[in-house]
Amino acid sequence: MRSTYKQLYYINRSKIKADGTTSIMCRVTIDGKAIVLATGLYCTLNEWNSKKGETKNSRINGMLNDYKNRIDDTYNSLLKQMASLQPNC
Repeated sequence: MRSTYKQLYYINRSKIKADGTTSIMCRVTIDGKAIVLATGLYCTLNEWNSKKGETKNSRINGMLNDYKNRIDDTYNSLLKQMASLQPNC
């Protein structure tokens, strides 16, 4: 069983806090259906690199990479579970 899978990270420019930070959001798309998650991480507008989907802060990037890996691991385990439920022909 094959599906399309993509993770996109972006900042929420419409909701900037008083200290100048905004939340880093994650959009996960599987087979054309998207879900948006808040990562719980924050950065300033000038720290965010849109093309790379990361910040200039290495500590936040490390936490963001951990977040990405957890989503990848969860997706892969779901694929394995679904494959085990499929009858063999």
